[in-house]
Amino acid sequence: MLKRLGIILLIVGLAGCLRGTAPPPLVHQYIIEYPPPEVENIFRTEALLKVERFTVDRIYTGPSMLFRKGPFLREAYHEHRWRVSPGDMVTDFLRRDIRHAALFRAVLTARDTEEPRFVIEGGVEEFLEVDEGKSRKALLVVMVTLLDRASQEVSRRVVFQKTYRCEAPFTQEGGRGLAEAMSRAMSQFSTRVIADIGHALQKGGGR
Repeated sequence: MLKRLGIILLIVGLAGCLRGTAPPPLVHQYIIEYPPPEVENIFRTEALLKVERFTVDRIYTGPSMLFRKGPFLREAYHEHRWRVSPGDMVTDFLRRDIRHAALFRAVLTARDTEEPRFVIEGGVEEFLEVDEGKSRKALLVVMVTLLDRASQEVSRRVVFQKTYRCEAPFTQEGGRGLAEAMSRAMSQFSTRVIADIGHALQKGGGR
């Protein structure tokens, strides 16, 4: 009897060990991806621009792909994550897009030691999926400030400060759907920021 009980316990233990060694679920990692927007008939300057690293609201500091299904409710995909934090993605892609638009003679990163005339600062306020029941969309909300350090008066250094709200509907489900829709929202955001910078420079800020 004891021998038989020992065999049963051994089998149960082996089964538990096998379950314990099962590989963890695969986590898919995404980034936003889109071609630099083409902005035509835009004012350009020989000045330099630095794009500082954008801040991000605390809820979006990690890699979680968040979605909102109702008031006060925020959830995350368990097997889908961002490869890079939302704040860094927005900073990197906006800097790439401004450089592609050739608005400035050079576009610098926050790591560069030069102190150029123009500086962009910003903060990501929302970066998530919004589930409205019958439809889903990616929502991107970013506050951007363009500074002109050439002004002697601190109060006049702000060329403009604006909050951009960009939305894009889903064309597919899940994490891939959020990454694709957020890419289109980011493209909208970059296009609008570039146009606003060009307009501000044309008014005299870049001369």
